[in-house]
Amino acid sequence: MHRQISQKIVTNTIYNTIGRFWGILVALVLTPYIIGHIGIDRYGIWAIVGVLTGYFGLLDFGIGTSFVKYIAEYYAKKDYEKINQVINTGFILYSIFAVLIITLGFFIINPLLNFFNIPKNLYDEALFVFILGIIIFAVSNALSVFGAIQSGLQRMDITNKVAIAISIPNIVGTIFFLEMGYGLPGLMVNNAIILAISSIVNIIIAFKILPELKFTPLLFSKEMFKKLFSFGYKLQISRFAQLISFQTDKLLITYFLSIGLVTFYQLGSSITQKMRSIPLLLVSALIPATSEIEVRKGKGSLNELYLRGSKYLIFVSTPLLFFVVTNASLIMLTWMGEGYWRAALVIQILALGYFSATVSGVASSMAVGVAKTEFEMKYGIFMSIINLFLSIILIIKIGFIGVVIGTTFSLILGSFFFLRIFNKYLGTPLNDFIKLFYKPVIACIVPTLIILLLNYGFWPMTASSGRFVNLSILGLNSMLFGGIYIAFILLNKYLDEYDKGLFKNKVPLLRYML
Repeated sequence: MHRQISQKIVTNTIYNTIGRFWGILVALVLTPYIIGHIGIDRYGIWAIVGVLTGYFGLLDFGIGTSFVKYIAEYYAKKDYEKINQVINTGFILYSIFAVLIITLGFFIINPLLNFFNIPKNLYDEALFVFILGIIIFAVSNALSVFGAIQSGLQRMDITNKVAIAISIPNIVGTIFFLEMGYGLPGLMVNNAIILAISSIVNIIIAFKILPELKFTPLLFSKEMFKKLFSFGYKLQISRFAQLISFQTDKLLITYFLSIGLVTFYQLGSSITQKMRSIPLLLVSALIPATSEIEVRKGKGSLNELYLRGSKYLIFVSTPLLFFVVTNASLIMLTWMGEGYWRAALVIQILALGYFSATVSGVASSMAVGVAKTEFEMKYGIFMSIINLFLSIILIIKIGFIGVVIGTTFSLILGSFFFLRIFNKYLGTPLNDFIKLFYKPVIACIVPTLIILLLNYGFWPMTASSGRFVNLSILGLNSMLFGGIYIAFILLNKYLDEYDKGLFKNKVPLLRYML
């Protein structure tokens, strides 16, 4: 039984990794193409639409976060009646929520556009994009419960296969609408088409993998609504904090500065988000593992899981931080071309804040696993207040870069605050966690200095070369950095025999290295 669960976790992590990397690749390829066709200002509008729909999502009080949890729980018990209550209750609630969101959107759209100082020549386009974006968001929320069935049944293989398959018509549609000259409105129409396709596919799959599924309003349950609500609303505070920390900067830049500068922030932050998403794949299976360990062995046994899991997360995250900061200008030159130095500066400043939020990922997942969601609430409230205060003060004082500095400081302070709470709960000295950084940081010093010297020497050539040459240099930098880092890690014995044995068993290719 334990082997079957372990195999599911490993398999799902592999599929999640494949799906995540494919999504990153598609975004990296499409972004410069889209900006090249619609321009800086319109891409800024595109980014703001995503922020606003994220804020609208907060109005559901986190009910959507509970779908997967309860579908998985009742499926393990073979309680199909409860599963159907979750699905039908969720669908009805989100359908009502969709009507409210769309209605609200029509009332506030004009004040919002005026608030964001949308240029007059882009006003009509922005109006269409914002309205259609809100409708797409509301409808996708109502239908999300069918997609949650795949995750609840631990069929991440299906989820990621569907995501990869749907990305193909998305790419084709993006190219078609832009080449035909439909611009920003065309991109949003393409999103509506993709939503229709993916929704139909997910509904068909839901009935196929769960034959017991029944879709009827009669299965709406007040008791189930209370259960979904009680689980979700605490985590919603944390979600709100993340939205403020990772998205609100764009709104501040739009209001205090200009919509065009949002594009530079969006490009820089997207690189740091991808830097953060890669290591966090390591903690995707920690929530159920934490719950099982606590039940079987008690809270005292969680300390080793926390420290060892954090060790692996720091082991992967630290070189990513140093590499991305060192190569920020080369990354932007390779990706977007010349003229994006502001985005490179965003990467270099924001990366440290995102790194702080990443290395606390094990503690965050384990806190949810032991149902200590109040830790996330406290962290969310603390970080939201700090972030808004610093970002507004600094953007007024020093402009564009001030909001980036404000967010970075708030992420660092918020992560430290959360780690203190969690370590106190476990009874683990915070110094034990801090010690995990010493050797990885030391191992990054030499490769960082070498890459800085090489970039300085190659910079005149890369500035005038094409993307292929720049990409080749970036690839060589990554291999050189990674090779030196791993060598130092092995020499200073950061990985013990247990770590080496685990990596050898789970990643056969590492047997030759370890």
